[in-house]
Amino acid sequence: MAYINPRLRNPAEGAAATTKTTGSAAPDWIGGACAIIAFCLAAATLTILYLEWDLYTKFIAS
Repeated sequence: MAYINPRLRNPAEGAAATTKTTGSAAPDWIGGACAIIAFCLAAATLTILYLEWDLYTKFIAS
């Protein structure tokens, strides 16, 4: 369906249009699982980077 600017639409068509509802949407568990995995991966990467920087500033760059 193409986008039509609201100022160009016919208000009578919008009032006569019927919408089909199928109830509530199914939960997106795949997206949620991917988000949790991505967050854990980002947290692990940040931790590793911090620990390596801490090692560098305490022992190597003295």
